[in-house]
Amino acid sequence: MANNFLKKVSAQISSSIIITDDEIMAPHLTDWRGNFNGRASALLMPTDTKMVSAIMRIADEENQVIVPQGGNTGLVGGGIPDQSGDSVILSLQKMNSIIEFSRENRTITVQAGCILQHIHELVEKEGLYFPLSLAAKGSCTIGGNLATNAGGVNVLRYGTMREQCLGLQIVLSDGTIINQLTPLRKDNTGYDLKNLFIGSEGTLGIITVACLKLVSKPIARATAIAVIDKIEHALELLNILQHHSGDLVESFEVMPKALLDIVYKQFPNYSQPIKLASGFILLMEISSSKSDELENDNSGEPALQILVERCLEKALEEDLITDAVIATNEAQRQTFWAIRENAPQATKQESWPINTDISVRRDKLAEFYNHASDAIRNICKNCRICGYGHVGDGNLHFNVVEAEGGDPDWPQKRAPLLAAIYLSLSEFEGSISAEHGIGQLKTDQLKNTKDAQYYRIMTKLKNNFDPKNILNPNRIIK
Repeated sequence: MANNFLKKVSAQISSSIIITDDEIMAPHLTDWRGNFNGRASALLMPTDTKMVSAIMRIADEENQVIVPQGGNTGLVGGGIPDQSGDSVILSLQKMNSIIEFSRENRTITVQAGCILQHIHELVEKEGLYFPLSLAAKGSCTIGGNLATNAGGVNVLRYGTMREQCLGLQIVLSDGTIINQLTPLRKDNTGYDLKNLFIGSEGTLGIITVACLKLVSKPIARATAIAVIDKIEHALELLNILQHHSGDLVESFEVMPKALLDIVYKQFPNYSQPIKLASGFILLMEISSSKSDELENDNSGEPALQILVERCLEKALEEDLITDAVIATNEAQRQTFWAIRENAPQATKQESWPINTDISVRRDKLAEFYNHASDAIRNICKNCRICGYGHVGDGNLHFNVVEAEGGDPDWPQKRAPLLAAIYLSLSEFEGSISAEHGIGQLKTDQLKNTKDAQYYRIMTKLKNNFDPKNILNPNRIIK
């Protein structure tokens, strides 16, 4: 089947987009965490939407399974083929052109293979800002960000990828092109189809082009780290910051001491801006695009920095924090953020961690954290609980690392520990996936936890858009 498909692609489109070299294909067959490994007949690298449409038309004729892939930075195996070797990977990486950039309309229209960081660099030169921020920004692509409805550290203020997108161009399983590539902020003409495809992980169609909205570039920032003894104090401090800043809080992240120890162990050259004997740190940032936020008062300090100082002083008086430090320059700010952004890499290097991507109501986050921690310790007293993440939107990467020095029983403990986390999550009516998607990793969990009627409608949508099940099968819907 794949041979006929590839022959037709070569004859009708171009042989130059077909790659079968094992060395070139290898990075596309394994996910970042190394949890999923697949095989494929070939890797296709088209350069425009018409080419993707032609590929899918042939795939429909030949019943050829296609696995769309962006930057391959996903964490749930959504872009990795199965072990059969019958699939063909369709990479969007060569579709990396900027189609239109309008400073006046505050929009940028890009092909799906554009790297997130490249968009940051382009628009910031013009005083604008695309607020999606991820640790993988140097390699993740816009198509992948949309396919997983990526979140990141700025969701608190700007929302997920769904809120950043105005329009899409999509290729369906039979090659049909849907053009909803509107730069309009208001378009109330019928169903908003784009939101079906955002977060669909390439199971309903392939996103090839996107129109994204931009905002004013922050020109003033204040970044701080504070120490808390109890996770409960995190939300209280966040409320103070949001209230006093007028909702200028862009990021608000929590990291426990166990995780910080791992980061510093794996990256010994990192400076430690603040030390703690126990508890957690909170990494917070507020920003403004207003020039008057740069103005200094009589003390010579910028207005935003003064605002953060006052909030931290109030938190100290109320015994919410025990210590704090504010970044005084960009280099120090980058040092703060390096600790957070390299946390996933640190735990990966340290051990074989249990990784989750859950969300709960933010006013229940502390209660969940304590409940899940107790459940973990009932199974494994010495493992390291490294729950960290986005306090403001209730999203935690509640991860667990084996005991320092190793644990010979760790492979057997993993399943019970993960089950304990999800059992705790179910008691708080949380979500099993906040920003990483479902992929291959959570298909069974999704079916078991999603409302039955909701899941039935999702299945109907999959069958309607992809009746032959050739687009990324067994992802999300199994």
